[in-house]
Amino acid sequence: MESPFFHSSLWIEPWRDPITEANGHDPRSRYVEQFWLGVIGPTAAWLMRYVAYELDDSPDGFELCIAPIALQLGISPKAGPRGGLHRTLHRLVMFRLAAESHAGYAVRRQLPPLNHSQIRRLPAHLQRSHSSVCPLPQTAA
Repeated sequence: MESPFFHSSLWIEPWRDPITEANGHDPRSRYVEQFWLGVIGPTAAWLMRYVAYELDDSPDGFELCIAPIALQLGISPKAGPRGGLHRTLHRLVMFRLAAESHAGYAVRRQLPPLNHSQIRRLPAHLQRSHSSVCPLPQTAA
């Protein structure tokens, strides 16, 4: 299968996941800005925000032109696998915020809460803040 990054555009569609969509956080939310930003990095967070706005207008998906959005995000506009947008999407795939699809990429419209491992990597002040925003369920002793 030919990599979609050898083309000048990619198809982006919503990743349909009813559980995360019901319980997740909008990429434009304070939760994502405060907690996910340090996990996925600013470029990936801004790409998630951009995709959310585009999916508001085109809920079934849209064509993402690689060079213009890469330049808008301040990354390499190169279209190949070493291009900035490819690396950013790969990062989203690593964190299960995007997945390769038959036509391009499926991207979550809502981000799940951080998992325990991700929370432990946050600075102490953000760990405390996270526990007040999303308390962990109590386990039976």
